[in-house]
Amino acid sequence: MRILLFFIFFLFYFLNFENSAFSETLENVISHLGVKSVDELSKEIDSLPQEEKLKLELLLLIYGKENKEAEKILEKLSPCEIVSNIIVLPKNLYGIVVDKTSEILYVVKMENGFPVIVKKFHCITGKRPGDKLGEGDLRTPEGIYFPMYWRENLPPIYGLGAFPLNYPNLLDRKILKRDGHGIWIHGTNNPHRPPHSSNGCIVLKNPDLRVLKNLISTKRTPVVIVSELSFSSKEEFINEKKDLINFILKWKKAWENSPKDIDTYLSLYDERFVWKRGDINSWISYKKRITKRKKWIKIDVSDLTITKDELGNLYVARMILRYKSNNYRSTTNKVLYIYKKGKQWKILGEENL
Repeated sequence: MRILLFFIFFLFYFLNFENSAFSETLENVISHLGVKSVDELSKEIDSLPQEEKLKLELLLLIYGKENKEAEKILEKLSPCEIVSNIIVLPKNLYGIVVDKTSEILYVVKMENGFPVIVKKFHCITGKRPGDKLGEGDLRTPEGIYFPMYWRENLPPIYGLGAFPLNYPNLLDRKILKRDGHGIWIHGTNNPHRPPHSSNGCIVLKNPDLRVLKNLISTKRTPVVIVSELSFSSKEEFINEKKDLINFILKWKKAWENSPKDIDTYLSLYDERFVWKRGDINSWISYKKRITKRKKWIKIDVSDLTITKDELGNLYVARMILRYKSNNYRSTTNKVLYIYKKGKQWKILGEENL
């Protein structure tokens, strides 16, 4: 019996069973190991909700090598719909989704190829509802951003510190024409601060921010800000994920082949495309000019993240891109802004973080 209980304890802490229902129920039982008697633990197990009992049964089946029966239990526990704002994450990276309506910040991790919410924090967002349009409108922007760096030793209103986000990003500035600045994820020294009371920032209690700080990787962790979470079925999620990864691979291959066929590469960019130096025309001119000097190009993509906005209109792919050619080499933190035009994916913007 002790061996089985120890196994449950081990799996809980090292296999990331971190959703809120689990941690409020089965975790309590685990915390009482060695403290309460077997009879008391048995009564606690009997009082667990049905879903928690299924999880306990699943662990025991896995321990007993009853894999077929474990698969049946696992199927019962698998959600019919999943949060689809996070599509691709590297194994060692978390994603963040902020629901402005409920004012909850979700921490997401990929497990078995699907996004799973592993932590939730209450947060505070802007005083006014709706998407941010400009400087001083007291709204929290909706979109996909990245924490650029960590700041501390700030005025008390920011609590223990802050992560400035890259708002306004490329599309905000050049297509949506949104201005403003200083959108941060930060703390607060006031534990009783009311909801919807920030000037546009995302505010967490200091203890929660301290936990979140250890889960954020600057310029890598995607922060998706929405009015409400987006959901999809497993089949829809798998198909969308497959399409987007295939498009990234198609873009990579076309870039590598651009010294021989630059038109295929350029066809992947939308007519509204923007970059730091201008529009699609300046991009085409720039690419044709530098590609003339290339004999070969080799692209390596790693650390890929793909996220989407609330309406599914915009997707953001961020990656570590290693570029090699006969006359140039570089490593960049590349960001592509992608949307679907009819049945074709197109790149709407491209920048480096």
